[in-house]
Amino acid sequence: MTLRAVSLAGLVVALGSCAASATSRPPDSGVRGRVLYGPTCPVQRPGQSCERPYRATLVFRREPGNKLALRVVSAADGGFTAHLAPGRYRLEPRNGNPYPRAQSETVSVRAERFTRLTVHYDSGIR
Repeated sequence: MTLRAVSLAGLVVALGSCAASATSRPPDSGVRGRVLYGPTCPVQRPGQSCERPYRATLVFRREPGNKLALRVVSAADGGFTAHLAPGRYRLEPRNGNPYPRAQSETVSVRAERFTRLTVHYDSGIR
């Protein structure tokens, strides 16, 4: 009876450690990119940039089915990384009311690759 209890206890520990290691690694694929906001000046002159990095919330939904896959917030420099399993996703940038605004788009993720993407928010300045 003692041998059985030890074997069972060892099995539970082994299963617990497998489950922990399986959930601790993000997929080695997804989307990387930058978020930009502009225009930031009413008139753009040669050599001048009227876009700047922007901190934004980006929502990725699995297609088909529209199931929430991931929500990320870009850094102060506009950079973001979204670890996603291979497949098709709908990127839904969170918009202001009425500005700033960015368009939703479909993005494909391939196994062991990161798709590059730039999200452009319109400031509404005209």
